[in-house]
Amino acid sequence: MSDRPVYEKEYSDYLARAETELGDTPVGQYAKFGGRLVKRLGREEFVEHHDLYLEIRRTYDEILRHGDTVNDAIVQMLNEHASELLLKI
Repeated sequence: MSDRPVYEKEYSDYLARAETELGDTPVGQYAKFGGRLVKRLGREEFVEHHDLYLEIRRTYDEILRHGDTVNDAIVQMLNEHASELLLKI
């Protein structure tokens, strides 16, 4: 058994967003969201992408908390990973 988090509520929320934003696009296929092509994720892929998003988000929030200058690359990565999860930030 894996020690990775399951994110039941987050995945359920993702599925609701996917239904609204991607329609009947099957898991593993691509559709447009926010001007980007995004893949409809299955549960395992969602967990991987969600972990990456949280890591980048924590880094971004820490930079802001310290009042440091935010690198454009971090903002771009945050936006890309948010799009993969069908989040609007």
